[in-house]
Amino acid sequence: MQTGNLHPNIGVISDCALQRHMIQKALSNYGLHIALSCDPVNFQDQDTGKIEQVVCWILVLENEDFESDAINALIEQTDVPVLFGLGKAPNKYDELYISWERRLLSKLEELIGKVNIFESESSVLSLHKQINEPSETSISLHTEDTSVFISQQRKLEAPKSTKPKHLASQVWVLAASLGGPGAVKRFLDRIPENIKASFLYAQHIDSHFSHVLTQVLGRHSNLDLLALENDYPLYDGEVRVVPVEHEVRFSSGKTHITKKPWRGPYGPSIDHLLKNMMDDLDETFNLIVFSGMGNDSAMMAPAMQKAGCQIWTQRPDTCASASMPQTIIDMQCSDYTDTPEGLADAFIKYVGRHTDVSPSANISMRNDHISTEPDVDQATKEDPDGV
Repeated sequence: MQTGNLHPNIGVISDCALQRHMIQKALSNYGLHIALSCDPVNFQDQDTGKIEQVVCWILVLENEDFESDAINALIEQTDVPVLFGLGKAPNKYDELYISWERRLLSKLEELIGKVNIFESESSVLSLHKQINEPSETSISLHTEDTSVFISQQRKLEAPKSTKPKHLASQVWVLAASLGGPGAVKRFLDRIPENIKASFLYAQHIDSHFSHVLTQVLGRHSNLDLLALENDYPLYDGEVRVVPVEHEVRFSSGKTHITKKPWRGPYGPSIDHLLKNMMDDLDETFNLIVFSGMGNDSAMMAPAMQKAGCQIWTQRPDTCASASMPQTIIDMQCSDYTDTPEGLADAFIKYVGRHTDVSPSANISMRNDHISTEPDVDQATKEDPDGV
């Protein structure tokens, strides 16, 4: 995937303080820096040093009759692109807000190139170093062609458990972006191997490092953490990593990896995955949203909620980047929020464990109806009347 500036400096000019605030908040969700934000009346008085840092301007005027030589000169110059005509930002609780925020990012990327919200290679390798025992595993990075060479005595490509497998009792999507691997690992490390659930892990990450992800996160987990395979049924106690570059569909109780790319700027597209699951599965599935930039998963959250799916979120103050779970919470679509460890403990009580030795022949990949609540402190439940 093409990559661009990690943290470009953006300038915001608007004659409405609320619009400036909403644009700044949306940009910060994607890790963009605001070099300057002001009313057009005061633009000519701004610090020259800050103006020179700006790589793209966003201009939103409610007063279309406003005239200013400084603003006219800004529009006419060709050194720094100016984005205007975006339209007024909707209220963040409005159904149109998510689409507006994504349109803002899309228009910006047309002018400045791809904005990278991926989990960085350095942070994934850093997580590996924190948990790695040198005698068992080593990872070296070849920076010239960005390929990763992995050598292990303990291979994670094969399933750990030799016990009979149960077809998925419930399917849960683990959605994450920046800061996600560490949070998801904390969650998975507490889940027992006999859990009555199957996981699909959708993580925004560069495709070159997706295989490193399975090595790192599976290091201390009781579960099998493996790449998703084509024409493969989902089993309880397995975490299947969704491919970065290819769309996944579901039919006849199996996953199907297509040759089509995901829709949207980042892979895997979590909303696209959720939409396919809504279309392809006859029964509900569920979602846990962990740390991440942007708002991927938010587009499908209201439809999932109406369909009876459970949506849980990592507590924003425990996230490296809180934008993804915070968006779900702001939309009042989160059924439960907690730390990764708290989510895991509640999850175990919520879905239960297998106690029989052999799998039931009647279990399908479809999610059984969930009728119980997590046995946890209700103070951490989302307030249905507000955020």
